[in-house]
Formats: sequence, structure tokens, C-alpha cells
Amino acid sequence: MKIRKEKPLEQDIEISIIIPTYNKYPQNLLTLYSIENQQFDLSKVEVIMIDDGSTDQTRTLISHTFPFHFKLIRSGHNIGRPAARNLGIKNAKGKILIFLDAEIIVQPDFLTIHHHYHSKHSNMVVTGVMTIRRLYSILYPDFSESQLQECRGITRALPEFKAKVDAFDKKPQKLLLLNKHHIFSEKYKRLSTITPYEKFYNRVIIANYGYELKGYKIPWQMFGTGHVSVSKGAIEQVGLFSEYPGYGWDDCEMGYRLYKNGAVFTSDERLISYHQEHPIAKTIRDESKENYFRFQETYKEVDQMIISLTFLPKPFNLHKTNQILVNYQDLCIRYPDAYKSIKQCFHGMLREIGRLKSKNEPITSLSKQKIDKNALFNEIQQLRKLRRYQSFLECFKYLGNL
Repeated sequence: MKIRKEKPLEQDIEISIIIPTYNKYPQNLLTLYSIENQQFDLSKVEVIMIDDGSTDQTRTLISHTFPFHFKLIRSGHNIGRPAARNLGIKNAKGKILIFLDAEIIVQPDFLTIHHHYHSKHSNMVVTGVMTIRRLYSILYPDFSESQLQECRGITRALPEFKAKVDAFDKKPQKLLLLNKHHIFSEKYKRLSTITPYEKFYNRVIIANYGYELKGYKIPWQMFGTGHVSVSKGAIEQVGLFSEYPGYGWDDCEMGYRLYKNGAVFTSDERLISYHQEHPIAKTIRDESKENYFRFQETYKEVDQMIISLTFLPKPFNLHKTNQILVNYQDLCIRYPDAYKSIKQCFHGMLREIGRLKSKNEPITSLSKQKIDKNALFNEIQQLRKLRRYQSFLECFKYLGNL
């Protein structure tokens, strides 16, 4: 393991930006240009890029000069993103840690916004995952047809970029669409589009809880390391990332630990960033399911396993899932020693969803547990009479009928 090129630190570092990268050149260079274009005092910023065994030109980044302190940590082999982030944390000197994906381009006020929130609260998580837009910076021969069609549609009225897309269509090969000038002038935004995810978050989360996420009981699932910040002190309290194999859920597991340790989660409508599109590995979804189960079995808590309601054949959305959790938590607070059969059965059904999902098995027969059926029936009848737990009862009935 070698650490290359560190500009002498002349004063305290306020912000450390930690970026794992694996064969993401030149997207990662465009990302660094966008950090170079910040309104924040870059003498107080370090960027730690962890080259996770890349075989492309990522190593050449060391030859560039940036106005921020730059470290390129090179791993001789691929250790995975959570382990790479942990390397970054161990080498970070900043009071604020920002985790960013190597292909995320940020706006000029990106650092100013993150720094503002952390100056107000010592145990805060600032997430930008709800406002990540899709951006075409490079064309790839192995793009899906839907990606190519979207890019053609975006560039149709942009002669400078349309000419490049036309050339690509005649001879498909990796083709760079953007350069440093496009980043500094912010012309790259012309090649972007709002994603269905952003529309979903606007409709389901922001419309109900605002950017401050007030009343949202599962904010930890917003701890997406594509774009999120937290104080180094908070990380030191809860420990490093769990080094799950493959892809997914290690970031949410970290978010859950931070949340249980009292972290306040928020976002900001100005925190728009841009994900540079690339071909998607087909194994990612299966790895994600297996890692969710690892996460689930670590805690086995309802406030964590409740997220499995979004995996169902007819999934509950995040707003409805949150309402169900609010109902359940109120039930546990008001009646800590009652409704034991319902609580046990609900816990077991949530856990079974995660197990079945991890094995790609149909989500069915969730209620086959060793529980006194008569006691369960009576508790359900009593709970209905209270007329205050409708969301929970609706969910319980649906799970029981699967």
C-alpha cells in the first residue's frame, strides 16, 4: 500500500473528501475538476482518492496540480469500496468527512453547504442522495439501448454534443463528451436529466417530511456514500464501515449506527449533484440482496428491518413504511408488556422477508411461526378496537396473507 503525493499541510484541514475509485478514469478527473471549481477556501480542503486496484489511467491523476490538498492512495488489488473508504478515514485530517463517488460532479456551492450545516450541529449527517441527477459525460459501446436513447434525446438540440454522439453511432467506441471548460462553465448540466429516483424522493419524502426529514424514522437509509457528509468525531464514536463483500448496504449500515448514536439527518434542495453514467454490472442486484441480509442479521431490530417492506411483491413506499413504523413504535411505548404475540409475529415476518429476498425465493408463507394463534387473533381484535394503529394493522394483514 503506497500513499502518493501529499501537499504540505500549512493549516488545519476543515474538510476531507473521501473518494474510492475503481477504473473510473476520466470520470474521476472531471469530479476533481468540479471540486477545484468550489467557492469554498480550498486550502482547508483535502481530497483523498483511494485507487482500488484500477487498471486504467487513474494513476496519472498524480501528475495534476490542484488548489486543494490531494492524496492518491493506491491499493495493489481490489479491496472493495467499504475497505477503501476506511483507508480514507484513517488518513483523513478534516473535521468533516464527505464521502463522494468517483463519478459524481458537484456544483460550486457544494462544500459551502456541507460546511454550513456541520458548523451548526456537531452530530449531523448531510445527505445529497435525493438530488443526484443523471449526466452523460462519456459514451460507452456497452451502454444499454435505453442509456443510448436517452443520451441521443438530451443532445438532439445541442450541436456541439450531437456531433460527437453521431460520430459514436457510426463507430461505437469510448468517447469523452466533456472537458475542464465544460465543468468550470457548468455547461455539463446540459447533458443531465432528472432521474425517476429524484422525482420519487420529491413526491414521497420531501413532500411529507421536508428536506429536514422531520418525523422520518428511517433516515439512515439516506446515508448513501455517493454523496453524504458526517463529522469525523461521529465516525470515531461508531467505528469504521463494515467491510461487506461486493456491492450495497454497507453505507446504510453505517447510517443506522450513526442514527442510533443520535445523529441528526438533513438534506438541502441546493445539494444537486450529477452522476456520470456508466454501464451497470449485472451482479450488483444479487450482491445487494445478500448484503441486506447481513445488515439485517447484525441487528434484527424492527426499526431497521422495517425497510424490508419495500421489497414486497406489492411494496409499501417509504412514506407508508414510515407510518407503519410510527404506529409500531407508539404501540410499544404505550403497551410495553401487552400485544406480545403481535410483536413477535411482526418481527418474525420482517426477518423472513430479508431471508427469502437474499435467496431469491418467493416472499410467501411469512406467518408460519410458533405462536399461539388464538392469542394472536384476540390481540388483533383488541388492537382494532383502539382505532389508532390502522397503518400497522393494514401491513400486518397483508404480510399474513402472503
